[in-house]
Amino acid sequence: MENKRAITGAVVAVLAIAFPLTAQLEGKRNKTYLDIARIPTACMGQTGPKVKLGATYSDETCNTWLREELTDYYSAVAQCIDVPMAPHQAAALTVFAYNVGTAGACGSAAARYARQGDWPRACRAIQTNDAGQPAWSYITDPKTGGKTYSKGLANRRARERALCEGKSHV
Repeated sequence: MENKRAITGAVVAVLAIAFPLTAQLEGKRNKTYLDIARIPTACMGQTGPKVKLGATYSDETCNTWLREELTDYYSAVAQCIDVPMAPHQAAALTVFAYNVGTAGACGSAAARYARQGDWPRACRAIQTNDAGQPAWSYITDPKTGGKTYSKGLANRRARERALCEGKSHV
C-alpha cells in the first residue's frame, strides 16, 4: 500500500506541473477543428476516435480528457525511462510525449540520455539534436511525407526543455 501512495504522489506532482503547461501550449478549443496536420482535434490537443468533427465538448470533458491522457503518458514515460526523475523532468518528458507520442518520446535521444542519467543532454535533446539542429520541430505532411519546419513546435520544444532543466514550470 505504501508503494501505491508513492506512485499516486508522483503522478499528482507531475500532473500539477504538466497539466497547466500542456493546457497553455495546446490552447483550448471546445469545438472540434482540424489541426495543422489536418487531424481532427478538440479541447487541449485531444485526437483519436473520441473526437468527432462538428462536436463541441464541455470544459469538464476537456479537463478530464487531458488529466487522463497525461496520466497515461506519464505512466508510459516512467516505464521507458526507468531511472529516478525529478517531477519537473518527468513533467517535461510527459508533455513532450503528449505531443510526439509515446513511441517518439521513448525512442528519442532525450529518453536515451535520461536512461543514462545524463540530464543536461536529455533536456537539450528535447529541443536540438547532437549537431545543434532543431529536433522535433517539423510537421510531416500526411500526403507527401515531406517535412516543414514549424516555429510553433520549435517554441514548444524550448518551453519543454526549459522545464526539464528546471528553469520554468509554466
